[in-house]
Amino acid sequence: MRQPHPWYSETRSGGGWFVKLSGEQHYLGKHPVGAAKPVKRNGRWNPPSEILAEYHKLMAVRDTASKADYTFDNICALYLAELEPENPALAKRYRQILDKFSVHVYKGRRIGKFLVNAELEAVHLESWAKQYPSDQTQRTYITFCKAVMEWAVKKKSINVRQNPFAETKVPKVTSRAVVISEEEHKALLKFWNNDCFCDFLQGLWYTGARPGELAKVEARHFEEGLWRLDPTEHKTGRVTGKDRLIGVADELLEIVSRLSKLHPEGPIFRNTFGKKWTISAMHVRFEAAREKEIIRPEVVPYSYRHAWATHALENDRLDVYEVAKALGHRTIQMVTLHYDHSRKNAAHMKDIFQRARRGKKANQAGTAKTRKRSRPS
Repeated sequence: MRQPHPWYSETRSGGGWFVKLSGEQHYLGKHPVGAAKPVKRNGRWNPPSEILAEYHKLMAVRDTASKADYTFDNICALYLAELEPENPALAKRYRQILDKFSVHVYKGRRIGKFLVNAELEAVHLESWAKQYPSDQTQRTYITFCKAVMEWAVKKKSINVRQNPFAETKVPKVTSRAVVISEEEHKALLKFWNNDCFCDFLQGLWYTGARPGELAKVEARHFEEGLWRLDPTEHKTGRVTGKDRLIGVADELLEIVSRLSKLHPEGPIFRNTFGKKWTISAMHVRFEAAREKEIIRPEVVPYSYRHAWATHALENDRLDVYEVAKALGHRTIQMVTLHYDHSRKNAAHMKDIFQRARRGKKANQAGTAKTRKRSRPS
């Protein structure tokens, strides 16, 4: 059998060295500056020492790889095959991300062809993720890929010795979310006057629910002033195993009653085509409002969730633990780190310091007033 040997091409990859192994071409690198000009004699090229080093490294990796080693493509296929029956929506999201990483080319080779035990390294994931400018996108993509490899390590039937992405650093994300103001909310209602989108916006304003949760709500979910989504119907249900409870009060009660009678089956919040609201359709509506300068460029549907939490804390209506429960979180961490924007409110911060200086008697008087207000009529 003929021994593979590096060869040079002036046209491929802008000029570089390659080798063909098992029918697949591998890129070894560009011709080093200062090295002798590539020449082919007696049917063989004269690769410089730098290229020969890359070639020998590649051959050593392939020789030491276990016959049971998997390519990254194989691992992804096995993971998705297990996840899809359990959670089709999440499997679809994973497939989108894994496919992007798999087709990424690193030094002339597609990532999906890399052997997991012998070749795949953290640098491959890092180099791919860095091409996306958003910290949040990088964080999501890296986390998903690390999770897949961690699954493979724990799977006894799969020969993956360790997670090759374990050392990949996940970028910290600075929240870019903003709080939609009451003026902006009212302006949106006026802009979409008598449109079905107004009902949806009111639902966001009065509940602080995730837009995706509100889009799923049906008449059957409503009971004793609460919407109850089971663990398969909301974002954190797979992790917590608990129902998501969303309160319906004030003006929203009339809207829910009307829509539940109109749509006794299926989602009660529907677009002009009679279908449930999708995230993309919501963003189209918000983009139209941005073009008319009705809302700030940063305002998105999720801004309603941030507004609900911030207003509840600013007005001393709820404490931080009550806000966390209302938003569907088990701890206060998400609220304090992401949803509470009250520290940006100068008047609110000033009030905190003023109340701190009022002394014990003033605080006791304030507590007495609070108790008096809370007594049932």
